[in-house]
Amino acid sequence: MKASVILAALLAASTAHAAPAELREAAMKIHEAHRDAVVWISVIAKTSMSVDGDAPEQIKAQLAGQERETTNETTATFISKDGLLVAALPQLDQSSVVDGRTIQTPMGPVKIKSESQIQEIQVIMPDGTEVPADLVLKDPDLGLAFIRVRMDSEEADGLEIHAIDLTQSAEGTMLDDCIGLGRLDENFNRDPSVITSEITGITKRPRTFYRVMTDSVGCPIFLSNGKLLGITVVRKPSGDIQGNNVQLSPAVLPAADIAKVAEQAKTAQPEKPAAEESAEGEAGE
Repeated sequence: MKASVILAALLAASTAHAAPAELREAAMKIHEAHRDAVVWISVIAKTSMSVDGDAPEQIKAQLAGQERETTNETTATFISKDGLLVAALPQLDQSSVVDGRTIQTPMGPVKIKSESQIQEIQVIMPDGTEVPADLVLKDPDLGLAFIRVRMDSEEADGLEIHAIDLTQSAEGTMLDDCIGLGRLDENFNRDPSVITSEITGITKRPRTFYRVMTDSVGCPIFLSNGKLLGITVVRKPSGDIQGNNVQLSPAVLPAADIAKVAEQAKTAQPEKPAAEESAEGEAGE
């Protein structure tokens, strides 16, 4: 059984429109001020799946065969000059999407247990420099991952970090103009990007999320007055998983909510890759 993660086409599907001159001017100011806060990260992870509870042997065997190591790239945003970044958790840890969920199979419902072990993270800086980093905190409820650059590494020597300030934020209202920052992929030299849009929906339960058209996740969305609205994340559907696909929807999580968790991330210790834990265990024997 294959559980694949598909980011909704909402990221790319938008109605073409010409931004007013004032909005374009505001977008360029924000772009110039904060573009280098957005970077790409490369993640190597090993993901495994099993049954949480009882299930037919055939299902258990199929899930056991799903263990795989993958290399994935996604965008993230620096939120402090000491090397702390925030990203959308499902883009790093695909197990966070299906762990604990019930999948409907031809043999009946099966509750899934899934785990991802992060083997390596490299932060690709705006100038192309690759710097090692660690996952320090995950918040599955909010869909956030916090990553810290290894500032004591050789690659980080002389590193200049541009970060956004989560405290310089504001709430949004329906149809407020928005400016989203991002970074193009390797085919476009990873150059910075900017997009203008507006708030098309606001969800208040179970917590506030803004619906804003964007082309990136793990990236900042600003209001036209320069205040930070939040960071783009992806929301998981509620209920059982039907079929082989898990449909994710992009949304903007308010900056104030992220700032609360970021305080914990500042002092959190890195999650060690399985290889390092094994090596330490052998050394202690």
